[in-house]
Amino acid sequence: MRFASGISDAVNASEAADAVCGQVLEQLGGEPCDLACVFASTIYRASWPSLLARLHERLRPRVLIGCSGSGIIGGGQELEWVPAVSLVAASLPGVKLFPFAVAPDELELSSAGGFWIDKIGASPAAHPVFILAVDPYTCNPVKLIDELNATYRARPIVGGLVSGGNEPGEHLLFTGTTVLREGAVGVAMAGNIVMDTVISQGCRPIGRPAVVTKADEHAVVELGGKSALAALHHVLSGLPPEDRELAQQGSVFVGLVIDEMRPAFAPGDFLIRNIVGIDPDLGAIAVADQVAVGQTLQFQLRDPATSRRELRRLLLRAHPSHGLPPAGGLLFTCTGRGRSLYGLAHQDVRMIQTVSGKLPIGGLFCNGEIGPIGETNFLHGYTASLGLFRPA
Repeated sequence: MRFASGISDAVNASEAADAVCGQVLEQLGGEPCDLACVFASTIYRASWPSLLARLHERLRPRVLIGCSGSGIIGGGQELEWVPAVSLVAASLPGVKLFPFAVAPDELELSSAGGFWIDKIGASPAAHPVFILAVDPYTCNPVKLIDELNATYRARPIVGGLVSGGNEPGEHLLFTGTTVLREGAVGVAMAGNIVMDTVISQGCRPIGRPAVVTKADEHAVVELGGKSALAALHHVLSGLPPEDRELAQQGSVFVGLVIDEMRPAFAPGDFLIRNIVGIDPDLGAIAVADQVAVGQTLQFQLRDPATSRRELRRLLLRAHPSHGLPPAGGLLFTCTGRGRSLYGLAHQDVRMIQTVSGKLPIGGLFCNGEIGPIGETNFLHGYTASLGLFRPA
């Protein structure tokens, strides 16, 4: 197994494509390109049909998938809102590849099980791992992820929602030499491949866990029999001054416990969701997810130092105690990270390369990130979702 990566910020799209192909071909050292993952700035939108043909001509990949994004990641760089192309290529002996594209009308009629096995062509018994890119304007990502979870139980997916466009049709999805403007594209990989995942949500719990005692779909009305809004004010009033300042900047989130059977909860045990509104009359908090009575909830605070520490800790934990180190990686990180979180560029990707070595890596900034917590894949926000690939 050999991975290679290239990145270019050339203003001319043809020059950028040739540059990344040259970098990748040199690193592959004559090995065949089985998989090519391409991530491109939306600035190049009009040029991609011909450029995909050019990438195929030079690389001759067995499978090519990719998408556009507002920010592009490659090597040790995160290039936000500038022209950029990133390419990750891999020679994957002993690995079967199952590329697929999903149209919006297909997803409306789909269901878990046989539909997806026929669509993708990979049996659940083959234990595949997945890369997935979804257009958020035309495709329901939660339905798609839920049905893949049910069909391929406990199999990891990394990916994200395409970014950079302001309306339907402005995002691009790549599959082979075809450019799509709706739906989703992905690839399942089975055989001599393992994908270790790192899902860094960048939050730390504040206050104490509480059980939801009254809820209405997205609204948390009561926590522990008391007003949810009053519970939030109580937690915020007990914070030290520096944390209260963070909270005033909009850095407070809700953490929904994933495994209620745990005796205690720590960072990584929660599914982080935005607080999208409050109702002072009802004392309710609106959350960007369905909330049910009986769920355990704990408020969370997000800050750059926590994000750095958590990513480092998870990377160290992801290192296999035996077997080969990762050969390459794909990073899908939120548009709310990067400079807007850290105040500096390249922080997440450089942390990955500091801890995991200078492995070939590429990816993009997303409107939502896909990755597993435990054995279930979720759609996340403000998260770095990383797949690290190595031979089985």
